[in-house]
Amino acid sequence: MNYNLHKGPNWFYEVVVCISEYYLKTEDKIIGNHSKFGVSRDDMKRFFSKYEAYKKAVLNDILPIYNKYPSLEWLFKPVDYKIDVDRPIGASLITFWGNKSTKNLKDDFIDNIIKKYISSTISEIINDVDKEDIKINGITDLLDILESIEIDDDILKMHLIRLYHARYETVRKLWEMIHTCVPILKKHFYIIKEDVDLVLKALSDETNIEKVLDLSVGVKFKTKLYWQLYPSIFAFNSFKMEMQVEENYSYIGIYFLKLVDLKEKNKFNEDELVSDLKALGDATRLKIIRVLLEKGMYLKELAEKLNLTPATVSHHINIMLKSDLIFITIGDEDNRRVYYEVNRKKLEAISNSIKRLASIYRE
Repeated sequence: MNYNLHKGPNWFYEVVVCISEYYLKTEDKIIGNHSKFGVSRDDMKRFFSKYEAYKKAVLNDILPIYNKYPSLEWLFKPVDYKIDVDRPIGASLITFWGNKSTKNLKDDFIDNIIKKYISSTISEIINDVDKEDIKINGITDLLDILESIEIDDDILKMHLIRLYHARYETVRKLWEMIHTCVPILKKHFYIIKEDVDLVLKALSDETNIEKVLDLSVGVKFKTKLYWQLYPSIFAFNSFKMEMQVEENYSYIGIYFLKLVDLKEKNKFNEDELVSDLKALGDATRLKIIRVLLEKGMYLKELAEKLNLTPATVSHHINIMLKSDLIFITIGDEDNRRVYYEVNRKKLEAISNSIKRLASIYRE
């Protein structure tokens, strides 16, 4: 993976993820699952001490600002989508925005961005539709597209319609709020700077990224794509990748490498085994595993092989990706096509865990 490592966060991205984390409280979930990482609750609590101090200081100052924009709340509050969407629309939109201009936002510029974002979102969800083939010239086009495609999620459809219908006001207010909040995140940055510097030092060695991609993220590259890579404070436990025509963006959480390392050292534990077996405990997912063991496939090809819709296959693939049972390979003649393969090392690890259970005898 070739990348340009930025020496600080993308502050626009941090604002929207911070507001999302006000609702999500991901650190509480990880602290609650401390045994999965092989550490005590108190140790995990200490591990997050600087992050929690930074988050508290930032939210204390930006929530009064955020509360002045009630029309933006739907962009950040968690929604129980039927489709696997791993982040609220606000964070997703700003990730997609990348380094494009955020000032003097004219109607035609907003039109172009929102149409591309909605087309990309639809394409990612159903995979077998190229975003270049999705033409949105008005609300009627969008309604027709959403009616015709295989997305069984009325809430997500309504959110995409709402974003398009109120795009000018929504985008302008969103960026107005973000620009107001950025100085606050920078003001309190000293609280978390040491942890950011540590991950930047680790990321300066490209082999660390390759190791993480191989062990945890489940992504392999057939060709060398170039990425703008940012450390992320509030997306502290994730590795996000946004591929676009102009540029590719990545956000790696400041604790991601450490959490991957802890999880790897403690990978043979009961909680992990139960989670993995749940991911395998479905007839459709077992069929997918069996087919992919024969060869890697693109989503549409896999769906046709199993006589299922791409949306259904995508749902099951995402569950298995979270348990590292499947990995993604990116890159072919256009450097961007995605196909899926089975993580045989993970299957072997599950098998070894079960064998160890079988080797226990009563005295």
